[in-house]
Amino acid sequence: MKRVAVTGAFSYTGRYLSKLLLEKGHSVVNLSSRSTPIASSGLSSEEAQRISTYPLDFSNELLLGKALEGSSVLWCTYWIRFERGDTFAAAAQRCARLFEVARQAGVQRIVFTSHTHSTVDSPFSYIAGKAQAVEALRSLDVSYAVARPCGIFGDTAQESILMNNAAWVLRRSPLFLLAGDGQQRFQPIHVRDMAQLLLELGQLDYPSGSTPPNEEVDACGPDAPTALELFKHIGRSVGSRAMVLAPGILSTRLVTQMTKPINWITGDILLDGDDLDLLASGLTVAERPDDPRIASRRSLMTWILWRSWVGVLWGAFMVGQR
Repeated sequence: MKRVAVTGAFSYTGRYLSKLLLEKGHSVVNLSSRSTPIASSGLSSEEAQRISTYPLDFSNELLLGKALEGSSVLWCTYWIRFERGDTFAAAAQRCARLFEVARQAGVQRIVFTSHTHSTVDSPFSYIAGKAQAVEALRSLDVSYAVARPCGIFGDTAQESILMNNAAWVLRRSPLFLLAGDGQQRFQPIHVRDMAQLLLELGQLDYPSGSTPPNEEVDACGPDAPTALELFKHIGRSVGSRAMVLAPGILSTRLVTQMTKPINWITGDILLDGDDLDLLASGLTVAERPDDPRIASRRSLMTWILWRSWVGVLWGAFMVGQR
């Protein structure tokens, strides 16, 4: 049994990773302000009680170091959702400090979740910030791994807001318009497959006394549908008669503006402009599509059909974008 640490062990991906770690017999430390699971799926209340929680307080490196003492691996899934009173560059700096504290505390390996096609000069500040955090991790004298997802979907509506909200609109509107020509591809990974990959990247079974190799791998599923293929498939799966069109003349900003009435009705944000720009950028696919691990993961298109068959793709608009 090993002691390991996870930022956000009770959050989205962290719940599923923590469950796998507990099943392997490891002792899990949760670095977060959250002391209970964000949802019941993925981690039972009994399992949650076996996890020790310490605040993820970047301003108190002494406390962070004490929480990390004795941990062999740190999984860092920390990031911010929007630049509202904060910046992605600042989030990268916080990650860099956490990595250094972990190294000083004796952590032997750090696993970080980045994004596909991340570069420090990316026009997308979200991706550029992720790349800055990766650069900081590479510069440390510590074994590391980086997982590169472009999107994650799961078995509940709350875990798949993009697909869920698209289904909500498709059931209620006769027309579903896409930006550009609709040929942009999206290659997300199922949350359970993401957790399994993170577990594997931790190299907990690596021979004692040896240093596992540094790794940077895509965290993508086998399906990479175009926007037209994806939303037409969702529409068919939920019995929608809406026409899904990409006339080639609509900008991402115009499409975002067209969703404003839905925002007013629901009191939340259906579609964030920066997210739509990223989906239309060509950066939401695997960098190395020939990675054999990708083909073995859950199929997005099959998952959509299955969720619709069991009545879980979905009739209610899901808040949570803000």
